[in-house]
Amino acid sequence: MTVLGTLSAFNGLNALEAAVQELPHLTLNFYSYGILMRRRLENGGETEYPVSPEQLATALSAKVRFETGLLSSNTLYVATEGIQKLIVDYRKPQQTALFLDGSETSVRVPLPGLVMIRVTSANDNPRYGVYAVKRRPTTLDMPLFLAPLPNMDSHSVCWGSVKKVSPEGLANSTLDEDWTLLLGSIFTSHSVHGKSKSHPADIRQKLINVEKGGARRYPTGDLVKLDFTLSDVIRKVQHDSSTRF
Repeated sequence: MTVLGTLSAFNGLNALEAAVQELPHLTLNFYSYGILMRRRLENGGETEYPVSPEQLATALSAKVRFETGLLSSNTLYVATEGIQKLIVDYRKPQQTALFLDGSETSVRVPLPGLVMIRVTSANDNPRYGVYAVKRRPTTLDMPLFLAPLPNMDSHSVCWGSVKKVSPEGLANSTLDEDWTLLLGSIFTSHSVHGKSKSHPADIRQKLINVEKGGARRYPTGDLVKLDFTLSDVIRKVQHDSSTRF
């Protein structure tokens, strides 16, 4: 062995020995009555305080991140970071029976393609965003349009008294139950303006006229474009878990 190699090995052994002898800066002690965190102070002393299991689990999981990228199924995208989970789901254009408040019969209209984004964080209530698209997203930079439906805007969905998604549904990575509950609810006069170029005052009148005209596809040229894309929404929610859509 050369002198240089001998010195490198010697220095490596010294570093290893120093690391083994180093006192921990922070320790967790698990007892039958709870968890105590002990921290070593710069003056050589120690301080100790209790930690809840929930806080510990959140802190340990906050560094774990997973995302799928754009998928080929109806579930377009899934991402988790710590206790937060984000799912993007696509609903293809199809005939849909909508129930408008004050009417005893449903309005059957060919809704355009829709994208739903759901964000859950631990046991907090889920947050939603619903948008229209002119075709199935093939990239996360796909432009978004206001969904031609009442009770939702560019930032949120007003669920009102709609039955909430079950715990099993929230645990899934698909939004089938969410779509069923949302589109099967009664749509009111909330957030009806600004969603149609031809009927800017009330999207409900546009839906009624589409049904009367017997259209087989929703006129996507009538959709109102938003100034952000799908990837913009995803980044916004991921960077600030408290933000609205």
